[in-house]
Amino acid sequence: MIDMVYLAEKVVRYVMSLGPSDCDVLVADSKHVSAEIERSSMKQANTMTDPGTAVRAFKDGCSGFSHCTGHDWPSVKKTADLAVSQAKAGTPDPDFHGLPEKKRQSRIKGLFDPKVSQLEPDEIVGMAIALADWAGDDKRISSVNASVGAGYGTLAFANSRGITGSQKFSSFDMSSEAVARSGSKMFSGVDMGWTRRLDRTMFEKVGRSAMEHAIRGLRQTKIDTADLPVVWDPLAIGFVLSTAIGGGANAESVQRKRSYLAGRLGEKIGSESLTIVDDPTVEWAVGSYAFDGEGTPAFAKQLVEKGELKSYLHDSYTAGKDSVESTGNSSRGGIMWSFRRPPSISSSNLVVAEGDSSMQEMLEETRKGVYLRLTYDYPNLATGEFSGLMMESFRIDKGELGESIQQATIGVGLLELFSRIDMVGDESRDVFGVKTPAIRISKAKVAGSR
Repeated sequence: MIDMVYLAEKVVRYVMSLGPSDCDVLVADSKHVSAEIERSSMKQANTMTDPGTAVRAFKDGCSGFSHCTGHDWPSVKKTADLAVSQAKAGTPDPDFHGLPEKKRQSRIKGLFDPKVSQLEPDEIVGMAIALADWAGDDKRISSVNASVGAGYGTLAFANSRGITGSQKFSSFDMSSEAVARSGSKMFSGVDMGWTRRLDRTMFEKVGRSAMEHAIRGLRQTKIDTADLPVVWDPLAIGFVLSTAIGGGANAESVQRKRSYLAGRLGEKIGSESLTIVDDPTVEWAVGSYAFDGEGTPAFAKQLVEKGELKSYLHDSYTAGKDSVESTGNSSRGGIMWSFRRPPSISSSNLVVAEGDSSMQEMLEETRKGVYLRLTYDYPNLATGEFSGLMMESFRIDKGELGESIQQATIGVGLLELFSRIDMVGDESRDVFGVKTPAIRISKAKVAGSR
């Protein structure tokens, strides 16, 4: 078996002998197994192995990037030569102040579960079937979609400033959609889960949740357009926050004036109830790592504290441009990292501070409003506006959860959304790279179809 750290260090020495001022190298090897059921029948099962090497070289601030799918020296050498030639051919960039310097690496628990690496393909297929069985465990469910994936891998990293290191990752994820029918009525319920360890309790949780929400949605209504309080399920607010904060606080977007958070550092952007930390050290969370895509050690940083914007997310380039320290948010993309593209800025795990309200209390305090469980629409990061289809939503009437709402959308500015938070849940879940409880906002424009 190849010594991946040794190879990364060897490539750094070779690249630097060609004359660039800086370089870094990522050597990766991973395996992923997945199974997918569509409309209650097995659709596909896949096994993929993915070894590769990525090289970045810098000359006068200009970067060159190249990668190859393998670890053999002839291929890696060609990859290094190409990265260096790109760097030498480019335009100098005075805003580049160098790659990260060597620091003591962080020790993070919960990145790798050996039980995941021991799973066989037939076990993954069996898991997908088990998940589908949970989601379809009612005569009103007409069809089920289900998928299960498991992956693991090793990464080695080295740069020209003396940073070397390696880390092992694993991942385990699933999603389920159940479609319920009753006469002419139909409704689909969805749930999903992500973690870095083997968690067999997820099958019942995810499958049963999808089934129960599908059945609940068979009681349907339409509503009038109005300004209404909205209770956001963790699935809904997690999806929005992953972009609204994870993308909005991206220092590159801020520096280019492409973010609604540009120029707001130190300002109030939300209510006192809103506190968000970017934390790559959360045990078993899929966004956790020991060091980021440039080798900067992992550490938690406050993004929003009691409504005040405290920090942006930086890599080494944007940090040097703003004369600050990197926040360790250089990402190689995805849960398992990829050698196929250069690093870019991304959040790790966004952790929203819990409040003291149960879901039941939030519903009871809402005499007339909406419970939004799921939306797949993204906010506009340049303007800070959000308008989306309410994929799964339910009417709240006199403090009780009622019928599912048909053909309705929600519109609210992100700063208004944050400022109108008046209740925060006391129980969190990990969704879309965000660990968040449910929240309630005092009002948003809900466009109904009645």
